[in-house]
Amino acid sequence: MMKVIFVFVCIISLSLTTAYAKSLELKRNTRSIFIEEKSNWKLGKDLFGMPFIYFSPEANGQRSNISFTDTGADLELDVKSLATSQKSYQSSRKEWAKTVNADVISFFPYEVKVNQHGHKVHKIGLRYAHEGKTYQEQSYYIECRGKILFSKSLRLSKNEAHEKDFSDLINGLDCGGV
Repeated sequence: MMKVIFVFVCIISLSLTTAYAKSLELKRNTRSIFIEEKSNWKLGKDLFGMPFIYFSPEANGQRSNISFTDTGADLELDVKSLATSQKSYQSSRKEWAKTVNADVISFFPYEVKVNQHGHKVHKIGLRYAHEGKTYQEQSYYIECRGKILFSKSLRLSKNEAHEKDFSDLINGLDCGGV
């Protein structure tokens, strides 16, 4: 009987341990960004001008990705203008699309949510076509301890499962001390 109870306790302990995801610390200078570690995802450092880019496993011939940057910018600097600058965002993304021969399909409206750590997340994005493929790009501005963290996700539109991964990463994102 004691062996059965011991095995049962071990199984419950193992289940509880695996129920909580491991987190990755993305550290730059004195501040850290903490995100959930995802199975088979790869972390790239200092690529394409971004300190951290998290790459999904390949799906439909491409890897989705999400970048993380501690901008160091004070909260007041950008957040107040985000809600009123949708037209500016759309205009700049249309200009960018022209420079890379892409076609803007639609824009996602600006929205604000609070993640599980109590940080406000401002989000805006677009869907565009380029070289026969359709992409979805989202920009996130996360208010974290008086500073702004910036994150951008990019995926093929048909890789919808990665949108949930991005959402989970942003929802679970936390930042280190000042």
